[in-house]
Amino acid sequence: MSELIATPVVKNKFWVVEDRGEKIATIQAREDGGFVYVHDEQREYFTSTRDLKQKLNIKFGSPVKKKKEDTSNVYGFPIKGRAYNQVFDLVRKLPVYTKLPKSRSCYCAGYYLINLNGTWTKSFCPKSITINRYQYYGPYVSAVELDKKLEELYE
Repeated sequence: MSELIATPVVKNKFWVVEDRGEKIATIQAREDGGFVYVHDEQREYFTSTRDLKQKLNIKFGSPVKKKKEDTSNVYGFPIKGRAYNQVFDLVRKLPVYTKLPKSRSCYCAGYYLINLNGTWTKSFCPKSITINRYQYYGPYVSAVELDKKLEELYE
């Protein structure tokens, strides 16, 4: 018999038992301190986890931590903070996002050069409305690319 692995779903109360990656049973903690092993509609009662380990060759594993989604970029362009409602504006070719799930203020991911009153200004993740109102270059993935473009403009 191969070693079964019990992964906790609810800490100290509920486990899923797997055999080579396939879910085959569950273990539930009882209020009286015992445990119930449920497999193929059958229930077996145990007084301790030690009894479970000995009789069924079960190893209790640690919980599987979910990998957090990388939200430090939107469509390959860097941002600060977390991005929600990510959209790629095909007309303007801009990666657009909001900073909160229900926000109506949109930001453009990446680095930009924006012409404000005749002066080219560096901007990181400006509001979309700023991009709509002023002449701009971007988006750029890094500040180095932005500096190169700025040098071109002032040559």
